[in-house]
Amino acid sequence: MTAHEIKTVGICGSGIMGSGLAEVIARSGKQVIVRSRSIATASQMKDAVAKSLDKQVSKEKITQADADRTLANITLTDDVASLKDCDLVIESIVEDLAAKVALFTELDKA
Repeated sequence: MTAHEIKTVGICGSGIMGSGLAEVIARSGKQVIVRSRSIATASQMKDAVAKSLDKQVSKEKITQADADRTLANITLTDDVASLKDCDLVIESIVEDLAAKVALFTELDKA
């Protein structure tokens, strides 16, 4: 599979790294599914992306249509099974080995 064939990217984690990844990948036109432990946390991440995009619009680096398209490309979930059809899944959770092992175990079962 080449980068051009990747249509949907899953991101596990909605912290600073997950937020940045979601923004860049969604801005490239890919669909992004962000999985967080809670929808509330994921919503905060999407709000941060919106704020970042608003800054870029105000500086005329992107258009409002680009910002709207980017946000529309981001879907939030708290269910790891939502990532089962993703072409690529990126892990960006807390740096804790037990948490990472648990996540990859969940991903294997999805």
